[in-house]
Amino acid sequence: MDPIFRRCQKNPIIKVRDIPGRAEAVLNPGVTEQDGRVVMLVRVEDTSGHSAIYVARSDNGVDGWDIAPEPFLNYGLPEMRYEQWGCEDPRIVWLADERAWYITYTAFSPAGTTVGLARTEDLVAVERIGLIFSPSNKDAALFPEKIDGRWAVLHRPDAGGGIENIWIAYSPDLTYWGEPHCVLTEGRGSAWDAHRVGAGPPPVATDDGWLLLYHGVKQYGDKDVYRVGAALLDRARPHKVLARTPQCIFKPIERYEVSGLLSNVVFPTGLLLRGDELWMYYGAADACVALATAKLDDVLNVLEPVD
Repeated sequence: MDPIFRRCQKNPIIKVRDIPGRAEAVLNPGVTEQDGRVVMLVRVEDTSGHSAIYVARSDNGVDGWDIAPEPFLNYGLPEMRYEQWGCEDPRIVWLADERAWYITYTAFSPAGTTVGLARTEDLVAVERIGLIFSPSNKDAALFPEKIDGRWAVLHRPDAGGGIENIWIAYSPDLTYWGEPHCVLTEGRGSAWDAHRVGAGPPPVATDDGWLLLYHGVKQYGDKDVYRVGAALLDRARPHKVLARTPQCIFKPIERYEVSGLLSNVVFPTGLLLRGDELWMYYGAADACVALATAKLDDVLNVLEPVD
């Protein structure tokens, strides 16, 4: 069967040697568009083992990346107590009502990992809003528009006992979040996503509902394998899942996905809808950034209704 997503021939599109200064890895980018250019917020792990978020820009979203020499969101700032050990895995979305981009990212400190929120009006200056959840929590992705007058965000709390599902919360003001619902649970038994699931990029609005790409993990012995699936969420009640892919739709097979700092990982965090095509940006093997594209209808067509 032909693959749904087709890898860019220039993969990996950003590698460690492309990063200004000394780095160990570049991975898990949030992606948006500004003034006809693709803008990537990319996680860079430095040689101390800590991560900061950098801005990269490209005219075509594939190559010619202009990577800023200094971090956009840096770790270890004295006033940022909960980011002492890192700013990781950004997702970015344009909120037209706020006339700004909002960024969810993982804040890492001795207190644990949780979700930070920041905003920027120009992708040059950034304002931290602060933490929106308590530890342990990560993989947060904002919806791009209000739903029944409120904002919504997907996130992945650690429920204890190895249970890690995708949840949703709602907010009137992007600061205080409540009304939690469990949205997408881990797969059952020996399913490809039975060990862990987490939201990928911010959901995309379609005529059928909100399209969500997510990562699923299965353990083989003591090794995790990360793959990608999709789900369709109700437009008015996005905590309701309408359909889901029973099989993964993207998996690590290329050398740069199979071998790296963490083997067998494809981890999507950036997504652009360009015409009828999805551009999925992902971290590969926790070491580099890659791109794959698919027709929107091809992804929607493999979804199967859930009860």
